[in-house]
Amino acid sequence: MQKQKKHSPNKKPSFAPKAPVKKKALSSSRLQYLFIGIISFLIYSNTLFFKYALDDGLFITDNKLTKKGFSGIKELFTKDAFYGVYGNDVKIMLPGGRYRPISQVMFAVEYQLFGFAPGLGHLLNILLYTLLCLMLLSVLKTVFEKYESKTWYLSLPFVATLLFACHPLHTEVVANIKGRDEILCLLFSLVTLLSSIKYVQGNKIKWLIVSFVTFLFALLSKENAITFVAIIPLTIFFVYREKLKKYIILLTPLLGAVFIYFLMRFNALGFGSVTDESKELMNNPFLSVGLAERIATILFTWGRYLLLLVFPHPLTHDYYPKQIPIVGFGNVQVWITILVYLALSIYSLIRIRKRDVFAYAILIFLITFSISSNLVFNIGTFMNERFMYTPLLGFAIVCAYLIYKYLDNKKWRTTGSVLLIIFVSLYALKTFSRNFAWKDSYTLFTTDVKTSTNSAKVNCGAAEVMIKGIKDNAPDSVKSNVYKQALVYLDRSVSIYPGFSGAWIYRGYAQLQLKEYKNSQLSLIEVLKKENNSNDAKNYLNNAALECYKLGNYKQAEDNFKTLIQYVPDNTEYVYTLAELYANTNKVDSSVIILNQLLEKKPQYDKAYNKLGEIYGRVYNNFSKSFEYLNKAYAINPKNLETLRNLGTAYGIQRNYENSLRYLLEAEKVKPDDKDILNKLAVTYKNMGNLTLANEYILKAGK
Repeated sequence: MQKQKKHSPNKKPSFAPKAPVKKKALSSSRLQYLFIGIISFLIYSNTLFFKYALDDGLFITDNKLTKKGFSGIKELFTKDAFYGVYGNDVKIMLPGGRYRPISQVMFAVEYQLFGFAPGLGHLLNILLYTLLCLMLLSVLKTVFEKYESKTWYLSLPFVATLLFACHPLHTEVVANIKGRDEILCLLFSLVTLLSSIKYVQGNKIKWLIVSFVTFLFALLSKENAITFVAIIPLTIFFVYREKLKKYIILLTPLLGAVFIYFLMRFNALGFGSVTDESKELMNNPFLSVGLAERIATILFTWGRYLLLLVFPHPLTHDYYPKQIPIVGFGNVQVWITILVYLALSIYSLIRIRKRDVFAYAILIFLITFSISSNLVFNIGTFMNERFMYTPLLGFAIVCAYLIYKYLDNKKWRTTGSVLLIIFVSLYALKTFSRNFAWKDSYTLFTTDVKTSTNSAKVNCGAAEVMIKGIKDNAPDSVKSNVYKQALVYLDRSVSIYPGFSGAWIYRGYAQLQLKEYKNSQLSLIEVLKKENNSNDAKNYLNNAALECYKLGNYKQAEDNFKTLIQYVPDNTEYVYTLAELYANTNKVDSSVIILNQLLEKKPQYDKAYNKLGEIYGRVYNNFSKSFEYLNKAYAINPKNLETLRNLGTAYGIQRNYENSLRYLLEAEKVKPDDKDILNKLAVTYKNMGNLTLANEYILKAGK
């Protein structure tokens, strides 16, 4: 007999139902990535409905190369970033040049496929920023692996990434589509850093290849990436203990990428030095400032940056002259800043040997800030919030380490959690609300002019967007109120910087629209004193002169033409128009003198001969002289309508109807719908006894 198997009392029979399998909860790490991804997207989600703003014009809407789409990509790699806007004048306007083709190629592709689509541009910025924050978390989790907390939301990598993602100083970079160059630069730089770490961990050559490619892309996104040539070996030193040979190997692909980048940059920009300085205050805030004051003012801005890191309010896109005052070493804030930065530098250099987290974070801040600090080279403005985009990482690591070290324990964990929630909530709320200022250029300038009250540029910008925002069908009273408000900003702008041509141009234009002709003339003279080739100033003066002439304000019309002739003496048209003005007023003799002087310089100027012929016939009743001048004008330009009109009229007055008819018919060919010519033809045919044709031309003239 076969023995029966005994069942273990602890083992369930095979036919017993299986216990339900519990689904594995999200790991702490996945929860961190999920949270960072969601918040990075959400805090900038309101920008999806925004338009283009500020520098988007330079890179997208006004850039001819970008608007070539696919066909412009080659030029984007071989020209200055602003070549598509300024052409060959870019070297004068922006010494040193700008070379950031990667983001521009993206803009060109977007334009080729979708045309102007700001919503798409904002979406891509948000997605890239979200990807960047996730990459940052991955890098920090690798660098600070031993600083992970059992409480997932208090670990150093997560807190640092969270603070970085939510900080309001990033608003300009993400909310302004043009800021994509900053996002891509840091994104590719972080991938390069992670690839370098992977190489140290496994000694696989593929990671060196990846680091070369991604670092070249980082540099082509924005030149600030070059600071990672120092950040990467610093990070390796902080995490690992490697020999000198390993650092040399790591740096080789990075330096190779730098070499290729500078070759490409040289091919596109030439040998222009980034240390070249503009002679225009709006591009060089330290113009005519002594060395001591320059350094003191730079240090003053360094202190402002530290304050904005901790307390980012109020925010503005504009720190142009003279929003930041020029200060000397007698300023107390300058000395406080010196002491703070000196202490940070000494501490970091001493403690980095101990692999101190604070020292590492401080060095990240100092190294990445160096390139936009104004100390290495002039960046064209006193300061800018977007220049804290990468350096802010050092600040975030310091804050995260403080929370991890002192609040991640049983006693203080609740306090730490509450503080983190408060800071992150305030930062996120500030970021989300600040985004709305970037809705469009009108909103941005009219918002920030209330903060940057001492900036000549933003005051002018606010006036400009207000003027350009006036609708053609708006009531005159509405237009008038807008021009008056714009003049308030423009008056402030030129009082801050009297040499600001752009502000004077808009001031002259606004005054012209308000019929303040004399004030408009005085404003536009300020432009011509500095730029006698300003087409806007010349056109506004000319338009005002013609308008005054029609209104019978001959004195102002005369003053405007004299101003044009004074600053643009080689322009024949201005001289001729003044002569024409005199010819039609009580200064006919002056008109004749001017016209003869004009013919001495330009003997083939047919309009002058024509006007002299008209004057001698109409005013002096000297038809022999009149025909002499008119025939000269006709010989030079037989298609000039006014010459043909005057010849037809003069011969008609002399009752020489055959010659009158000849020239009037030629005039009709030049301009068939000219009613004056048609009426003269009708009269001529009538005088010649041809009533049929006379009636035909009467009908034509009446249509």
